[in-house]
Amino acid sequence: MQARSDQTVRAAPSVPRKLLFATVVVLVFFLAVDIVLRFVGVDLPPSPTVVARSIDVDVEFPFMRPDSELFWAPIPGFRGNFLGKTVTINSLGFRGEEVSIPKQASKRRLLCFGDSITFGYGVGDTETYAHVLGRATSPNGIEVVNCGVTGYSSYQTLRLLRRLAPMLDADVSLICVGWNDAARRPVDDLAYARRVRVAMVFAQLSTDWYLYRLVKNIYLRSFDNEWDGQPLKRRATPSQYRQNLESMAAVCRSHGSLPVFIDLPRRKQDGEAAFQSEYSDTLNDVGRVLVVPVINPDDLGLDTHLSDNSHYFIDSLHFSPAGHVRMAERLARELSRMGVL
Repeated sequence: MQARSDQTVRAAPSVPRKLLFATVVVLVFFLAVDIVLRFVGVDLPPSPTVVARSIDVDVEFPFMRPDSELFWAPIPGFRGNFLGKTVTINSLGFRGEEVSIPKQASKRRLLCFGDSITFGYGVGDTETYAHVLGRATSPNGIEVVNCGVTGYSSYQTLRLLRRLAPMLDADVSLICVGWNDAARRPVDDLAYARRVRVAMVFAQLSTDWYLYRLVKNIYLRSFDNEWDGQPLKRRATPSQYRQNLESMAAVCRSHGSLPVFIDLPRRKQDGEAAFQSEYSDTLNDVGRVLVVPVINPDDLGLDTHLSDNSHYFIDSLHFSPAGHVRMAERLARELSRMGVL
């Protein structure tokens, strides 16, 4: 008879045990890496980017946060400086002073929707045309709220309007948006919105992991070169822009607010030919068809009679303090002529 070996023959680990062991090893590894990265420190991805590094500009705005529906939005309660100017965001996420909810019965409320031109890129809180207009019309019982957001297209403005209309009870809604629609980016706003909805789910689950931040930073920066040489798309085509404007007018009217479009402003320097824009043409046509008043910004607009209006601008699109005053004066004059003020 064969003698039994003193060595015990061990059964091979089962597949579930192998998977469990491998999982534990991987988790311990990533936890160790995360601890190291936490000690070293990893910067957050540029705000408010989720999928692409930036769909509009590569400037990092300290007063912005990600928003799953609007892509980005001002941070409520922010107080700070940007480009050497004071930026104050109230508790509702608008630039400027607090807004009473509900509206005071003795007040009429005028909302200014738009992009960085309305927000007041490069100027202080009290230098925006919304603030200047509000200061001038306050004795008449009119409250002006600056709902402009830097970088917004008509896609975002429409969704912001839908969010705010039931809450703010506006009597008049001024809408000045369009230049960002024409901006060319790797994806248009509709495609970007689909990516954001998916990415925000994972972002909410993973923002505390430093390893996630590192991988996300690498991923986001890869977009800088991914699209080199590839055709870029407008954030919104003129057709999409038209649909967004039509929807904005409908939302305003459904909530008892008079929609008023403002034609697109732009700097004109001496010797330059008049600038042409499909988006300006579209805005004016929508206004004509839907009987929405369109205010021409006069000296600040595409058809300015001035040979050089650069005194009113800090760059090709954004107003200087003098430009904001000029816009406020123009709006006050036209709204008064319409019987709104």
